[in-house]
Amino acid sequence: MKYMTGNEIREKFLKFFEDRGHLILPSASLIPQDDPTLLLIGAGMAPFKPFFTGKMKPPSPRIATCQKCVRTGDIENVGRTARHHTYFEMLGNFSFGDYFKKEIIPWSWEFVTKELGIPADKLWITIHTEDDEAFDIWHNVVGLPEERIVRLEEIFGRSAAAPAVPAPRFMSIWVKNAAAANRLVL
Repeated sequence: MKYMTGNEIREKFLKFFEDRGHLILPSASLIPQDDPTLLLIGAGMAPFKPFFTGKMKPPSPRIATCQKCVRTGDIENVGRTARHHTYFEMLGNFSFGDYFKKEIIPWSWEFVTKELGIPADKLWITIHTEDDEAFDIWHNVVGLPEERIVRLEEIFGRSAAAPAVPAPRFMSIWVKNAAAANRLVL
């Protein structure tokens, strides 16, 4: 696996999804626009709440961003773990009724293994306990061995401020090693 800077990963991600027909949008402001439910933007999808809820039509059915975020919901853990930060950028690709699991699962695998160069034999996948469709795609389309697909009940980390949208963050890719903090959520 080749060392890459955050800038290189960001550029690779946005180019990868642009090549698959996504409109690349700049990060929205950290101060939410017309959303009294949020003090600050804390997730990549937050600026798109009007599109997910049907209040506005998106400028494209496919969008990718690198959203600046400030997370305060778990501020007490900042500095105590390697994965709790107050400010970060969240890479996201969004489909507004255009594609779903059968497209994004193979794309995600391709991005992580080919573009980022993470060895496929080091990756494990988590899916929701009842998501047989995702299991079938990971196992039969991507070719991941059954024993490396882990079903978990609570893996999505929903928030009261985020709308319930179909399969948000429907998968996680884990690099199996001693440091559980090495988690890449796609």
